[in-house]
Amino acid sequence: MTTKKPYKYYAMLIVAMAVWGGSWVSAKIIVALAPPMTIGFFRFFIASILFLILLLVTEPESRRFFRRENLKLLFLAGVTGIFGYGVLFLTGMRFTTAAQGAIIAGFNPVTVSIVAHLVHKERLSRKWQYAGFAFAFTGIIFVVGVQSILDFHIEYLIGNLTILCAMISWGIYSSVGKEAMKTMTPLEVTTGGSLIGMILFGIGALNEQIWTLPALIDPIFWMNVIYLGFFVTVIGFLFYFISIKELGATRAGGFISLVPVFGTFFSALFMPEDPIYWTFGVGLLFVVCGIAIINFPIKENEIEELPQTEEK
Repeated sequence: MTTKKPYKYYAMLIVAMAVWGGSWVSAKIIVALAPPMTIGFFRFFIASILFLILLLVTEPESRRFFRRENLKLLFLAGVTGIFGYGVLFLTGMRFTTAAQGAIIAGFNPVTVSIVAHLVHKERLSRKWQYAGFAFAFTGIIFVVGVQSILDFHIEYLIGNLTILCAMISWGIYSSVGKEAMKTMTPLEVTTGGSLIGMILFGIGALNEQIWTLPALIDPIFWMNVIYLGFFVTVIGFLFYFISIKELGATRAGGFISLVPVFGTFFSALFMPEDPIYWTFGVGLLFVVCGIAIINFPIKENEIEELPQTEEK
């Protein structure tokens, strides 16, 4: 792990978290223009092409990573982390607001840790760090539960619960990805998962009669598809993993708590018509504190494991 000039990697992480935070506003805009399967297909079509080019250029020995022994794990990665997460994410955003979705997304590292604990028997380095789960969950309760009691909107509740299911799906994907990376590189796993997810979305897009959709001639639709496919999926992935390589998993992972902060900020900036309640601020504070506790820095001589990509 390098200790020289880490600031440029901090900057890269902040950029990655900002584009991931912006994905919630972008998704809210685009789901009003096209159905989820069509959006997912074009997003991962763009991402898959770019990932394949990057893979062939940087890891030319990976040309046969679609070997039979890898197909099962790549299929599971595509189903859980790309298709499953993507469908739930886009469906949830048809009902809830960008701010609420972004805050609930802050629960993502918690679901990753819980699944890793259950499946791989991973443990946090200090017992008191488990308090972070309680903090983060309390934040979700404020956004999903307390706000529903104060000002009930059935569509928000449905959307928020769907987004929460998306976080669970991502947690499962992270466990699958960890197993897959025993024999493949992170770029191989992400490329393979994106390709499989694109195919599944494509099948769904055919059912939506993609060729008849007015969105295909709408520049706003294409601007947001490119943002989600290129900036959120590809640039976010690259910056995050370059930073992990140079800074270590724990230091880089701690920046994930910035995603709901940026998401809430961009929602307030670009979607002022969506209400921002005081419960969102309380929930955001609890979520950020919870993730900070879970990612509390460990000693540099402790072995760090590479986490999975945070696809938004």
